[in-house]
Amino acid sequence: MPPARRPNPFAAAALSAIVPGAGQWYVGNRRRAKVFLLVTVLVVVPATAILFAMFSTLGTVSFLATAIRPFTDHPNLLGALLVVNVALLVFRAVAVVDAFLAARGPRVRGGATATPMVAGLALLLVFTAYQHYWVGERNLALYDAFTHDYNVDPGQVDITDVSTTTLPDGTAVTTTAPHSDAFPEEGRVNVLLLGADSGEGRESLRTDTMVVVSIDPDTGWTAMFSIPRNLRQVPLPPDHPASNWWGDACPGCYPQLVNLLYADGLTRPDLWGGPNSGANAIKETIGYLLGIDIHYYAMVDMVGFIAVVDAIGGIDIEVPVAVYAESYSYSPGEAETVLDIPAGVQHLDGRTALGYARSRAQGNDFDRMGRQRCVLQAIAAQTDPVTAIREFTTLVDVITANVFTDIPISTVPDFIGLLEKFDPDEVVSVRYMPDAPEFAGTATSYMSGWTEERYPIPDRDFIAQRTATALSLPPLQAIATLGLQDLEDVCAISP
Repeated sequence: MPPARRPNPFAAAALSAIVPGAGQWYVGNRRRAKVFLLVTVLVVVPATAILFAMFSTLGTVSFLATAIRPFTDHPNLLGALLVVNVALLVFRAVAVVDAFLAARGPRVRGGATATPMVAGLALLLVFTAYQHYWVGERNLALYDAFTHDYNVDPGQVDITDVSTTTLPDGTAVTTTAPHSDAFPEEGRVNVLLLGADSGEGRESLRTDTMVVVSIDPDTGWTAMFSIPRNLRQVPLPPDHPASNWWGDACPGCYPQLVNLLYADGLTRPDLWGGPNSGANAIKETIGYLLGIDIHYYAMVDMVGFIAVVDAIGGIDIEVPVAVYAESYSYSPGEAETVLDIPAGVQHLDGRTALGYARSRAQGNDFDRMGRQRCVLQAIAAQTDPVTAIREFTTLVDVITANVFTDIPISTVPDFIGLLEKFDPDEVVSVRYMPDAPEFAGTATSYMSGWTEERYPIPDRDFIAQRTATALSLPPLQAIATLGLQDLEDVCAISP
């Protein structure tokens, strides 16, 4: 009988690279194969089940929130995962080499035959190592994301660089940022979303997009309140150290455009407290304007989301009116170019989406405010988990460089859990602008008057009243009672 044909070493190594132990089984070493396969099953099956439950359509948002909570509470656990990843790499490399050697046998084969086999083994080891490098890279990026201090603004003035503030009775003021749990014990959680713009020629950072999102954690009822960037004489919270910030120039109010308040607040930590006095200033002032407490803020540099939109492959959005600008600059120092976005359903890359959100070429500031809101919602609606994982390192770099927030990382699972209760078809959306569509043909307005320069002055009492109504009723009833447009009608976002 002809001698039995020996198993191919490269095939054995390749099988164990895919499933550790499969190469040993192919060679005929059942005992060793069972050891490798047992370890593989004990590690791979639970991990695969968890990932499937987290990211498949069969999984739940609450499961995802539960799965990541240990790491948001204790980011150092990601270091343990990194060690486990290295251990698995060693285990898989040993399985690959062992299968190769078992198939090759004890004899030493000569150069022309051995060299291709050894080269193939090296390629398999590189392929195996790359998979663990890919996972490890995202592991480290997640650690950076979970340990980054998002509430530190490089423009923050140190309190030692400003004069001490005192109340009228001479008492020195010490102001600190309020602390709260993930959600209030009763009522809603309110988050101020800011889109910041610091383009070429601007005096300072300006929060041209200001939207307060209010969510009921029990029901998921959601309301959005948009604040125009060009309001002036916005009232400051009474009985606050900053209430007479500007003295006779604007008693009890902020005389500048409200989109400058964040940057101005950064210069007065003695009035607004740390660690981010700009955020405290705009949270407390906008909160007082609406008549609610704002628990958190999140600010993103509008230029920074170019990379976010590109990372998710662009966004599809309905453009109701064409946007055209003959001379438009996307970022500081960049040459001007033509911005041309036709009406209709359009697929926008990052730069074009930024131009669509920022351009003032068509319409007014309030049209621009609506476009920004629709772009941000399109990004949220069209980001799928697979894309997020693939581009994770890019997204983390963009987020840590361009996002500022006081939302604790440990509360992220709580916010993720709200997604199960959120219904995008039942969002109360109020735009506090002078010519609000719900008051068309009437003398009613959210503004109490105009400055000499024709900037709108908000009617705080009426705005607070409308906000209270929006938050006190079920969403569809609030939309009908306040005469509002559905958010879908405003944005017409493609799924």
